[in-house]
Amino acid sequence: MIKNLWKKFVNWLFSWQKKEPVILEDEEEYLEDEAKMAQYLEDKIIEPEKIKCNTHLRFKKSCPTCVEAAK
Repeated sequence: MIKNLWKKFVNWLFSWQKKEPVILEDEEEYLEDEAKMAQYLEDKIIEPEKIKCNTHLRFKKSCPTCVEAAK
């Protein structure tokens, strides 16, 4: 009895590794549309201009040049 319970437990524990995902026909079309939409949105994204200060690489709140460049 214990052997049977142990076998069921081990099968249950490792059963998630054996299952392969089921892909439906509509899901493939959905994934293609999703990829096209993601590419379209990436093309539309406009990145803000970076604030440049010649004294250091990053924006510093205490630097008057950085504060002036941010305005």
